[in-house]
Amino acid sequence: MHITDRDTGLSVPTKVLVLALAIATASQHLRILPMLALNLSMIAYMVLARQKRMAVGMLAYLAVIGPVYAAYTIWGVRPFILSPIQINQMWSVFSVMGAVCVLFMTPPGLISAALARIRCPKKIILGTLVFLRFFPTFAATWRLLRDALRKRGLATARRMIANPIDTYEYVMVPILLSLISSADQLSSSAVTRAAEAPMARTSYYAQPLRLMDATCAIGAAALCIGVVVANGTLA
Repeated sequence: MHITDRDTGLSVPTKVLVLALAIATASQHLRILPMLALNLSMIAYMVLARQKRMAVGMLAYLAVIGPVYAAYTIWGVRPFILSPIQINQMWSVFSVMGAVCVLFMTPPGLISAALARIRCPKKIILGTLVFLRFFPTFAATWRLLRDALRKRGLATARRMIANPIDTYEYVMVPILLSLISSADQLSSSAVTRAAEAPMARTSYYAQPLRLMDATCAIGAAALCIGVVVANGTLA
């Protein structure tokens, strides 16, 4: 049985295609204007994928790193805290980073359903789900640890400077224990959901390809081709 009311915008294959196109295009050593067009189009893609909060954050990031990269490329001015390699990497991988974030924000159920449809081995599906669920689980644990340290006055700047070794112990020991606990929870969840069952894997969620997916895929391909052609023209 499939449930199709879990509408998250674009389908998983479309997001994978956009990621592949972003990687292929960003690796072409683009000039500043073609790369700017690619980066701005990635923000529009985030909005289309219904990740508006992420789009706002990435737009703010682009508003900072864009002038820094332009100042370094055109006038040779750069912040003393950033090396030329860091500036180029932050600018060049912006589109790839945006496409990866959109894909990772997809519910794991939809990703596993997409992998099952292409008959992906169960071990790969299980590893992918554990990988995707690990970071949110650890982030929730870290927020609880941070709040506990603040309530006990162990996370103040004065105490961290005065007793760095104690602070390191207060942070690292709970983190290591939470990592072990998170791994146990994810393993138990996989076993409970019969991840290793010998029968074919099914899913509650189905997200068929729609007109919006086709439009996004064609538009992304056309944009990437146009960016590469424009980059060759400016060369």
